[in-house]
Amino acid sequence: MMIRKFYPVLFLLLLLSACSKQDFQFSEDLVKITEGLDFPEGPVFAGDDLLFSNCYGMWIGRWTAEGRLDTFADLSGKDFKPNGLCWTSPGYLWVCEFNQGRILKFDASGKVLKVLNNDGESFSRPNDMTLYNGLIYFTDPKSYSKTVWDGCIYMLNPETEEIKLLTGGLAFPNGIAVGPEGENLYVCESALNRITVLSLKNPEEREVLVKLPGGDPDGIEFYDDKTLLVAHFGNGKMYSIDIVTKTVTDSLELPGKRVTNCVISPDKKSLYITETVTNALYKLSIKP
Repeated sequence: MMIRKFYPVLFLLLLLSACSKQDFQFSEDLVKITEGLDFPEGPVFAGDDLLFSNCYGMWIGRWTAEGRLDTFADLSGKDFKPNGLCWTSPGYLWVCEFNQGRILKFDASGKVLKVLNNDGESFSRPNDMTLYNGLIYFTDPKSYSKTVWDGCIYMLNPETEEIKLLTGGLAFPNGIAVGPEGENLYVCESALNRITVLSLKNPEEREVLVKLPGGDPDGIEFYDDKTLLVAHFGNGKMYSIDIVTKTVTDSLELPGKRVTNCVISPDKKSLYITETVTNALYKLSIKP
C-alpha cells in the first residue's frame, strides 16, 4: 500500500525536474541603451560596470552601473584596435588587439601596463577571449577562407603573463567559451559558419556542434550547463543552442544585421548585446 502511494509522488518529482530543464527562450524585452559607437565588440563585466571595445574607434567604452556611458581607455594615440576583452582579479583588463597583433594588459584605471606579443612576433589578429580556472584562452584568426585553416587558439596565464599555443588548424576562429564541466572548448569557426567543440586535454579531438548558415557565428556565452548563446554576424540574430541535442532552441532578431557579441549580467537577469550596423549596445531581459 505504501509503495502504491509513493508512485504518484515520484511521478510528480520527475515531472517537476523535467520542467525545470526547459529550453532557453529569448524574451521580447529588448532595449537600446546607448548608440553612436564605432563597431562595438567584446562586452565583459568589471564588477557592476560593463566594458566593451570600439574596434574601429580605438577606444574601450564603459557603461556604468548608474546607466552612464564614458571612456575606459582611449587607444587612438597608440593605433591600438581592441576586440575581445577579459577581466581578471584583482582588477586587470586583458584585450585582444587586432591591428598590431598584440595582447594588452590594463589596470582598473585604464592605463596600459603590458603589451604582449607572440615570442617576439606579432599575432595574426587576436579576436576573442574567455576565462576559465585562472587561465585565459583567446582566438587568433588569420585567413578568412573555407579551405585555408590557419587560425589558432592560445592560452595565457595572467599570473606569469606566459602565452602558449594550444592548437591550430581552425577556419577563422572567433568567439570562444569553455564548456560547463571544463572539459571542452567551444569555438566559432566563422569562415565555415559553424561552432566546433575541442577537447581541452587533446585539442585535436574535435566535432562540429552546429552549423549556422547565412552569416558568421561570432561571440558566444554560456547561459547554463546546456545552453550556449550565439551572436550571429550577418544574419542579425541571437541564437540559443542546446549543446546536448545540438539543436537551435530559439532565436531573436536584432535591429541590425551585424550582431557581434553578448554577455550575461552577473545576476543573470539581463543579456547585453553589441551590434555594428546600428553601432549600439542593447539590453535584453532574461526570462526566469
